[in-house]
Amino acid sequence: MNRKKMRRFLPLCLFLLLWLLLSPAIAVQKSIDSSEPQTALVTRFHHVHLNSREPLKAIDFYTRTFDVTKKTALAGFAAVQSEDVYLLFNKVNSTPIGTLDSAIWHFGWGSMAMESDYQKHIANGVTFATPLTKLNSGLLFAYMKAPDGALVEINTANTRAFLHVHLYSDAPLCAADWYVKYLGATSRAQRSTPCEVPFAAPSEPLGVIRSPAATVRFGDISLIIYPRQRPGAFVGPSHHVVDHIALSVSDISAALKQLRKAGVKVLQEPYRFGNSKTRAAMIEGPDAIAIELIEVK
Repeated sequence: MNRKKMRRFLPLCLFLLLWLLLSPAIAVQKSIDSSEPQTALVTRFHHVHLNSREPLKAIDFYTRTFDVTKKTALAGFAAVQSEDVYLLFNKVNSTPIGTLDSAIWHFGWGSMAMESDYQKHIANGVTFATPLTKLNSGLLFAYMKAPDGALVEINTANTRAFLHVHLYSDAPLCAADWYVKYLGATSRAQRSTPCEVPFAAPSEPLGVIRSPAATVRFGDISLIIYPRQRPGAFVGPSHHVVDHIALSVSDISAALKQLRKAGVKVLQEPYRFGNSKTRAAMIEGPDAIAIELIEVK
């Protein structure tokens, strides 16, 4: 090939070489972009699912202890209703795992009169794992020993309603971002810095690591996320006393499509929710937590 022809093909050769070099980076960027959901899902908190050797006895405990609750049933599950959310119970043959090695720590109700409520619970035979305790902020709390080894908190609030699920995380601020970004939780926090933050030293009362911490909300229910308190990897909560938490979505197929596109792991494909015709699916959230999605039209 003479020099004239070489000069003619040189730009084309350079273009092809540049394309070959850049195409992997373009593909990666497209993959990152495609993992971004167009809009967050619209979700509501639906239930906490518990494993229990004697669900009826457990239900009796919750309905006697919290006057905002009532015994009910949902999709064939024995249940407790508190406002618009539920505790659902799986009957199991062996004592569920009570070790705090999953991301789920406890759940709880509010109290508008903590000192008198605490004394009332004591008089009614409720046993407390942690007695009435005051935080530096002045907030009072206590942890009940509930059936099957569940830990239930009561804390100062302006309502007696079911209020929160308390979680552990390797990176609480990152976990909060995940719930907001992918599941439509709300947060009052405004942050422009990275979510990976070193843990603070344990603090009193109780020698708990309390920072960094984050709170996100699904309607009236808060997920309060604290740093992990012990070494070791988190395990999934299946077979623990608190088996999983659940949110409702309007379209399970659309929700799973969006979450898959974002890279969220689907643990169980759509199945019938209990004995109903309602569809549900299970996904994995931060720190190996299992989250059930219930289709509620």
